[in-house]
Amino acid sequence: MTNTKLVVTVKEFAAMTGIGQNRVREFCYLPDFPASKEGNRFIIHVKAANEWLRRRASAKTGVNTAGLKRFLP
Repeated sequence: MTNTKLVVTVKEFAAMTGIGQNRVREFCYLPDFPASKEGNRFIIHVKAANEWLRRRASAKTGVNTAGLKRFLP
């Protein structure tokens, strides 16, 4: 049995994917991104988030986070 995590932090997901931490944090505020806020930090479901990224890449749709700037802390 492999010892892979089911959920990770923003920092861990950024390291896994090569996406910057700030961009991953912006993804967390999107309603369809598989993350939840626990206390003052986000936890990301790895398998669902990878599938979310795969769907975006195959559809060649970017993520418009410009409107999120006003919601970010």
